[in-house]
Amino acid sequence: MFRSFLSGLSGIVCLIPTRAQWVQGGSFSSSIHHQACAFHQVDTGLFVYGANDPGQGEGGIIITWSGLVGSGGYIWSTSPGNIEDIDVRMASNGRPIYLAAGHQQYNQSLDVYPYLAGGSAFDFESVITGSGRYYRAIRMRSDIVAFAAGGDALGNGIIDMSTDTGYTWTNIAVLPGQPVSRLHFVNDQVGFAATGGYRRLFNNGLQLADSGAIYRTVNGGLDWSPVHTSTLGGFSDVAFLNDDIGVATRCDGAMLRTTDGGYTWVPTPVSVSGSHVLTSVTFRPDGAGFAGCYRPDGTEGMILISEDEGFSWHENFSSSNLNHSRRIYDVYFFDNAHGYATTHIRPLRTEGIVMGDNTAEDVGFELWPNPTAEDLSIRVDGTGVARIDVMDAQGRLLRSMSSTGVGRMEVPVADLVAGSYLVRVRQDGRTGVRSFIRW
Repeated sequence: MFRSFLSGLSGIVCLIPTRAQWVQGGSFSSSIHHQACAFHQVDTGLFVYGANDPGQGEGGIIITWSGLVGSGGYIWSTSPGNIEDIDVRMASNGRPIYLAAGHQQYNQSLDVYPYLAGGSAFDFESVITGSGRYYRAIRMRSDIVAFAAGGDALGNGIIDMSTDTGYTWTNIAVLPGQPVSRLHFVNDQVGFAATGGYRRLFNNGLQLADSGAIYRTVNGGLDWSPVHTSTLGGFSDVAFLNDDIGVATRCDGAMLRTTDGGYTWVPTPVSVSGSHVLTSVTFRPDGAGFAGCYRPDGTEGMILISEDEGFSWHENFSSSNLNHSRRIYDVYFFDNAHGYATTHIRPLRTEGIVMGDNTAEDVGFELWPNPTAEDLSIRVDGTGVARIDVMDAQGRLLRSMSSTGVGRMEVPVADLVAGSYLVRVRQDGRTGVRSFIRW
């Protein structure tokens, strides 16, 4: 698997990396819907799943040790059951703490938590937290405090809280109107809940809500208030790039964006034609945004990308030519080079740092000297405004600046420690990447 771009070249001759792709993972069954995943190491993590019939079939947890689902196996399951979400935090002793949530027949909310007395981090126990209710989301605020959310038999949203690593749960909020589909915490105090998301039915059926809302907490999840409501459709997910900028996905294919910490939300462009159901959204550590979606008839799953802080979105990957992955439920990144899309039958993973439209032409630019102990000089081929990003070898964004694309531009790198780095240039919807060595 891709780790980093390395260059031993000098002058202005630089390595031009191959555009990274989404590739298929392994498979255990033709009926598994991989619905979410979480990783505590680069290639070691857990996938949660449900069957074709989310009300009657088996649901559980799969482990992988190499980033491919096929490299691991089933480690926990329940029938009937449907496990819909999972999260992980590291304990003070270095042990990963995973919590998963789902339901039995949409009538009993189910939490899966670690068997802490055991010697393995992958031994689990479970608890039914109530009847006439179900979970669709779980997020950990720490290795001890967590929140699980979903809906009740009356059609309302519910949010429960645990302060003992998932062993016991207490209801802290009932959100009227629509069930909670996903939770997202910006920090220990500020979090968001999306309500009114899609619901899987028997034999790949789909149920969409006609309304939804975005809720916010500013006191660590103890109280939740609506900050946006919609009568056009429900919300499947919400994610924030930083304290101010966030994006919410609406199931009817619309996206909303906030730049003031969630106080106001406005539509943002989505360049995808035809009917599609948005299922998830996330931001990679370097700031690139990714969203999952699929056609209601199951003919195509898509991954969308945004390289302008969630302002605009376009197609990055399509599964229309595959016999699997035509329903994409969630997108998750461990780091910039290791991402996963949880799908029907076979999940997808990244090979390298996925950028832009995989068919787009690279931005041409030169950089010198390379290697360097001082600053870099960059000349961009195009004439439009270009954004120049400096990243470390793992793709973490270190600094950004803008250029008109005309003439030479000096980029400060002398203050960086010795090692391998990347320069990414984005211009007119195109992206180019070069590596350089800081002596």
